[in-house]
Parts: sequence; structure tokens; C-alpha cells
Amino acid sequence: MGERTLALVGATGDVGTGILRATVRRGWSVVAVSRTPSRLAALRAEHGSAVRTLVSDIGDEAGGVRLAAQLGPVDAVVVSVHVGCPLRPVLDWPADELNALVAGNVGAHLVAARHLMPLVRDGGDFLGIGGGMADLVIPRYVPLAVAQAAQRQLYRGLIREARKEPRVRIRELLVAAMVNGPSTRQQARPDWITEDEIGERVAELLAEPGADTGAELDPGRSIQTLVSPRATR
Repeated sequence: MGERTLALVGATGDVGTGILRATVRRGWSVVAVSRTPSRLAALRAEHGSAVRTLVSDIGDEAGGVRLAAQLGPVDAVVVSVHVGCPLRPVLDWPADELNALVAGNVGAHLVAARHLMPLVRDGGDFLGIGGGMADLVIPRYVPLAVAQAAQRQLYRGLIREARKEPRVRIRELLVAAMVNGPSTRQQARPDWITEDEIGERVAELLAEPGADTGAELDPGRSIQTLVSPRATR
């Protein structure tokens, strides 16, 4: 197999850095996309020629158009972006702030699907990273759960609509754990999942055969959940 190109959107986030390391180790040529130039410079210093960097924001349609024009054809796209939120009871959230939170999370993935998925070569992958609160409600985290559930439904819809003409394998990986990443290292607990553990799972998914078959578009197999190997029940 020749060199494979991955467009990684959100490459400098807690999850994105782990995905970047894991895919570079497996021989991918990665285009790392982020809104933060200084963090991209650190990635170039760490990974050298295996990584090309692009400063871009897929928060709106214009950003998606610009990024697509810069990218060109790729073998896979991974979207690891989310909008954070303060923790407070759901009834303390103004409706416009809740709408903005949902739009910021779901909208970015929709923009990526609309503008970047057409760049994926036949048989390639389009993978979104979501959160485990799509199936779980915790007090003070309710708005985040709403956003993650909406994102999961977006991917289910993309998968179902692609069934008739499966060209790209569409999936979502729900990370059902607190993440021990660069920004959370100081307060992370031992049972939190690390960015490298997430990265390894993403690399495994991208390596699975059968991306050009309709069987992989079954929502039952295409929406997967990842938990920490040290999680206690």
C-alpha cells in the first residue's frame, strides 16, 4: 500500500494530539488542521515532514469551503472538534446559549461532512469523534449531553443516507470517559483514558478492511463507544 493521507481536523486538541501520534506511527501522512498557529508549530517540531499543517476553522460554511480548497484528495478525514461549556444546571442556561452550544458542536461536523467528505477517495474513511454523554445524563452536564446526542444522530443520518451509494465509510467513535490529555494532565485521575489510547483505537479503525463495502455502513457497527481500560463500574 502506498502512502495514505489523513486530514485530521482538531489536531491540537486533547484527543487530536493522540490521534496524530498514533496515525503517524502507522505510516499515515497527516494534514493537521487547527485554529491555533502556535500549537501547529509545536506539532511540526515534534513530527517533522510526516505532518503538514493548516490553520483553519470549520465553524461555518465559508471555513469549510476554504479548508476543502486547501486540502485536495485524501484517504481519510477524522473530525475531532467540540465546543466546551460551563457547568451549571440546565434551567440556568438561556435558550440562545444552549442553541449556540449545540450548533457549535453539531454544525462543525456537518460542515466537515459537506465539504471534506467529497475529498475522500473511494473506499476511504470519514470518522467523527463524539462523547459518551450521548447516552448518559449527569447533573450540570445536561447541555453537553444534548449536544453529543445531537451529533450522534447526525452521524446516524449520514450513515443511513449513504447506504444506497456507499463510497466512503462513515463512522463515529464516542469517547465515554474523561480524557487525560495535554490540557488536563495536572488534574487527571488514574482511571481517565489517555489521548494515546484514543489515538490507537482511531488508528485501528482506519486500518480495518472493507471501507468500500456497504456492510460497514450499518449504524449498529458504525457508532462505536470507547471507554477507559481502567474504568471502574
